[in-house]
Amino acid sequence: MVDRVSFNIRNICLRILVVLILGIIIWQFISYLSDILTDEEYSLLNHFLTAVATATLTFILIQAALKIDKVSWKQLGQGTLKKNIFSFFLGLLIWVIPAFIGTIISLMFGLVEIKIHSDLNYLLFSIFILFIIVFLIEALPEEFIFRGYIYRYLNALFPHWITVILQTLLFSLFAYFIGAMYSIEQIQFLPAFAIILGLVRAISGNVWTSIGFHVAIMTAFQILSPLHNHFDVSGLMTLKFFAFILLPSVVGATVLSFIYSNHKWRNKEPI
Repeated sequence: MVDRVSFNIRNICLRILVVLILGIIIWQFISYLSDILTDEEYSLLNHFLTAVATATLTFILIQAALKIDKVSWKQLGQGTLKKNIFSFFLGLLIWVIPAFIGTIISLMFGLVEIKIHSDLNYLLFSIFILFIIVFLIEALPEEFIFRGYIYRYLNALFPHWITVILQTLLFSLFAYFIGAMYSIEQIQFLPAFAIILGLVRAISGNVWTSIGFHVAIMTAFQILSPLHNHFDVSGLMTLKFFAFILLPSVVGATVLSFIYSNHKWRNKEPI
């Protein structure tokens, strides 16, 4: 019988580095394919195929890493199917409800104006399709790598609060190398986003909670983009900061802390 891998600080750091580098390679490869296949105009089909390819390659990467390490998926912050579904919708709702309230407040006080260019049926269909694409191309693969594999291995060495900081630094490094740090707004947003997702993952103890939160916020961000031509938004930065980031983060952390009141920030979880 093959002996189980001994997870000391050296080989944990090596595994994290390898997964991080291979993750960057996957995103760069997908970006290269996307540039070849995509014309100047936005293509929903190409976006969907890119999303499927990203999710598939990421799943293969994590599955291979776990097989080598002789570690199960459940050890990466997952539970039973029922628990994962509950956690996903919990993450979704702790973003959607505060974001909806924040949007209503912003509209009532005249901080934001939103004009809709599409009919309701087409808009809902577009949101549904974009939700699936964001789930496959961003939320699932990024969370599996950073709030799943990397978070879990870091937490074997460090308490949760340090793990949240370290995974934020690694996520920011990843974002830089895949070209996501292309503006001041992105440089400010992505590290903060990683902290929020890390907090959601840490308190809930389940990576599917951060997946739900991730897919909700990024679907909202992207559907408002002029690329999709559904909305004309005045005060977009205010809407994003107050309704989409600040309110869901505060409310979400509060709700999760109430539900998972036994969470200890000083705890480590050996693999």
